[in-house]
Amino acid sequence: MSDILIREAGAYPDIDGDLYHDTEICDSPSVSSSGLKLIEARSPYHYWFYSNLNPKRPTRKPSKALDFGKAAHDVVLIGGDIRSRYHVLPEGFNAQYTKIFADAIEARDHAVSKGKRAISLADYDKIMGMAEAIERNELARALLTAGTPEMTLAAKDPETGIWMRARPDVLPDTTEIVPDLKTAADASLDVYERAATRFGYFQSAAHYLDVIELIYGEAKRRFVLVTVEKDPPYCVTIDHLDDDDIAFARLRNRHALNRFAECLKTGVWPAYTTPEKPIRPLQMTGYERKLIEQAIDRGELSYA
Repeated sequence: MSDILIREAGAYPDIDGDLYHDTEICDSPSVSSSGLKLIEARSPYHYWFYSNLNPKRPTRKPSKALDFGKAAHDVVLIGGDIRSRYHVLPEGFNAQYTKIFADAIEARDHAVSKGKRAISLADYDKIMGMAEAIERNELARALLTAGTPEMTLAAKDPETGIWMRARPDVLPDTTEIVPDLKTAADASLDVYERAATRFGYFQSAAHYLDVIELIYGEAKRRFVLVTVEKDPPYCVTIDHLDDDDIAFARLRNRHALNRFAECLKTGVWPAYTTPEKPIRPLQMTGYERKLIEQAIDRGELSYA
């Protein structure tokens, strides 16, 4: 357990992001949107293995992609001088060239020891370009500045009594439109709809909205994604997630919450199979079946 324990539902502004992600901040086990998505996409065992419920939980490995995303969020949502929180490596930096970049390696290691994250100069330039693109978009800028960034929220699920926690990018002052900042390689509509579905953005939206409602009461709220592409010209899009699709995604969250509660109760965190059902049926995808059926109809394939 961490020194900071949440015992009552509410909004908490001063909980560090690393503390939020790496420790238990509530007085009993809690689950976030990413946890619910992992339970649904993989299994309860995958969730348990990487959670603080596992006494031998593996150390989270550094990720360039995560560092890039966090730096982009910090610049856009928090502002200030990025160099106060991140160490920008010199152009062409390669840690394998220990002689050429000896001074740069020493400076990087010193910065990391002081709690900074290291990012490449190329990533720094991209992040600043992305931030400037959002700044030029009046609506995007308004959505991302009309509230408190990275507020920690926690409330108990009425059905299971499980703590649900969330950390929306911005908790708006009016809570009528909840924005979430995203980065994307391609934000064109067809591509982005597939990405948003694949990465569970609708499930996250349902979770955030449910936690906000438990704390602030029922209201008609919309969830929007403010997305900026990661390469020039750093196009910015604003997308309202379909309310019906959020309702569908809420069904997945409910299933995951119920499974989480059952696992806590029994102490059993099943993977893909269970002792009761040790063998699972494996079928061809519906899409592949359809292709074969079409080929049969055209006379290209036959049982004979």
